Amino acid sequence: MTRTKSSLDALADYPADWTHRAKPIFPGEPLYLPGACLKWYDIRGADQDATPEVSAEARDFLAAEATAERLEFRQELGFVLLHRDGAKYFMLVCVWRDKNEMWQGLYYKDDAGFLPYPPKPGFLRPTQSIEELDATAHERRGWSRYLLSERDHAAKQAYLDDLCTGELV
Repeated sequence: MTRTKSSLDALADYPADWTHRAKPIFPGEPLYLPGACLKWYDIRGADQDATPEVSAEARDFLAAEATAERLEFRQELGFVLLHRDGAKYFMLVCVWRDKNEMWQGLYYKDDAGFLPYPPKPGFLRPTQSIEELDATAHERRGWSRYLLSERDHAAKQAYLDDLCTGELV
């Protein structure tokens, strides 16, 4: 099948004044919850200040959700991405389930606090931004190394110690 340039002209066109920029990722202390231990990451623009009060609110929210059994964990390891995107916050909670599957829950923050992200109509759904996918790729490689290991205490600790750092692109 031959593709012509004209068939691509209208695809993936973005305004000329928009620029994709790398975002730094900041690992935090792991979050221990009933049934899970989650690595913690804050993601924000390079020009944005840290918001430790929002991170604390997010951690407290997840603890309350797990305690109230609205967020089910099954003795799992995983990670949290708290992503500040401009004035908005999105929180992705990801666990490794059934050995080689990543399961994800998505929250957003508004004036009332953190809430489950409402499903969008249609079959296709938003999952992760390009920066979030970059962090998830790091975590996927780390989980794969864990699965190939002896999967003992030392391997679990190695997974927890293997943190994504630097810039997400």
